[in-house]
Amino acid sequence: MTRSTVLYVLFAMLTLLGGPRGLGAAERFAPIEIRLVAPSGGQTVAVAGADRTLQVEREALLEPADFKTVGEVETVDGKPGFNVGLTAAGATKYEQVSTDNVGRTLAIVIDGKVVLEPKILDPVKAEGFLVTVNTEAEARHLQQKVRQAIVRIKSSH
Repeated sequence: MTRSTVLYVLFAMLTLLGGPRGLGAAERFAPIEIRLVAPSGGQTVAVAGADRTLQVEREALLEPADFKTVGEVETVDGKPGFNVGLTAAGATKYEQVSTDNVGRTLAIVIDGKVVLEPKILDPVKAEGFLVTVNTEAEARHLQQKVRQAIVRIKSSH
């Protein structure tokens, strides 16, 4: 088989499968989402700022439509970060997830990487949460990704 034939077959397969998402949709993450850490057999995702990966449940518990605001980057307890606000429905989901999963660990995934791994100690009733990372540049990059996702959701409604 010639190289052009191989490329044509690959293009045809991608077209029939609905593009690149058709091949690996399960391996993709939304710009921001919250999932539970999986004890085993989950989806592998890189941990931001660390040389390791984490297994997360395949189903997102909160997705971009559950978020409504993104605060400015600020330094909190010596670490750069930003606040993320939840919609009313998102806050209700967040409370239910935390109530149903006390003792488990959440994975807050932004831009395809786990940025926070909070353990659920008690049910949480909140309208948002703080995302902190290691550098201001990383905080600004992630803040922009989340903001873009929220703007896309708002403009499509």
